[in-house]
Amino acid sequence: MNPSTAVALLNPEADSGRAAELRRPVAAWLSRNAPGVSLLIPDTIAEARAMLTILAPRTRVVLIGGDGTVHAMLPALLKGGLKVGLVPAGRHNLLAHTLGLDELRWEQALVFALRSPTGPVDVGLLETDDTALHFISQVRIDRPSRMMPWSVSVDRQGLATGTARRLLLCNALPGWSTPEALPVELNDGRFDAVVVGGAGRWSRWMRPLERFGLRSAATAVPHCQGTSMCVESDWPLDLRVDGEPMAASHRMQVELLPRALDLAGSHVAILDPHRFVDTTW
Repeated sequence: MNPSTAVALLNPEADSGRAAELRRPVAAWLSRNAPGVSLLIPDTIAEARAMLTILAPRTRVVLIGGDGTVHAMLPALLKGGLKVGLVPAGRHNLLAHTLGLDELRWEQALVFALRSPTGPVDVGLLETDDTALHFISQVRIDRPSRMMPWSVSVDRQGLATGTARRLLLCNALPGWSTPEALPVELNDGRFDAVVVGGAGRWSRWMRPLERFGLRSAATAVPHCQGTSMCVESDWPLDLRVDGEPMAASHRMQVELLPRALDLAGSHVAILDPHRFVDTTW
């Protein structure tokens, strides 16, 4: 890859501002090892998107941040036909975890983001009462109370939610609150919908009863896969998209956009961190 066809964009607000500490070391590393790669440090989301709009199609953009950074840049990345590499430096890094990048030092992740071939991954389009936006990792929907009715359908088939208070729509590997070994993939043309309970601290007292066939409200039910989802409620539902809080909404419609974004590392089934001991360009 020609370094002149790549740029790095650091989100100084990622991880509650701690990502800004990478400004000087990343700039020094690029100066020594990849002088053709510019480091962009925008002050606002609007400024960052404006920087991306002037890039030529197929330019590789290395995003230094978390899921929220990727989420914020998705409109410009998709519109410009840009390739993406990722250096995890955020509070939420589900996408990096899915790619195996969360086990790398930032120098190793930067080498991987610049060198690794890119491959197409799925992106989601979410429409609510007020807005339409893209996501790449996860949508989390919470209802205020288990007693408040809501309806959830995946590919127009109703999904049983029981008394659970949370629904996760996963395109990247989910966090600790979902079943282990959930077969989530970034480029399989489907998302995974998982119902998760909200019993909180009481769940630990209920878990021993599962051996007798009693399921706690905090135990996730079997998940399902699909390409579209609709959630409706008479009460506003709390919403987080790629880790970022959004305005509550009564209705949410999700559509999957298969293979919409080129992402570095999506071709690797399991990333071996030992392959990236060398952190030089």
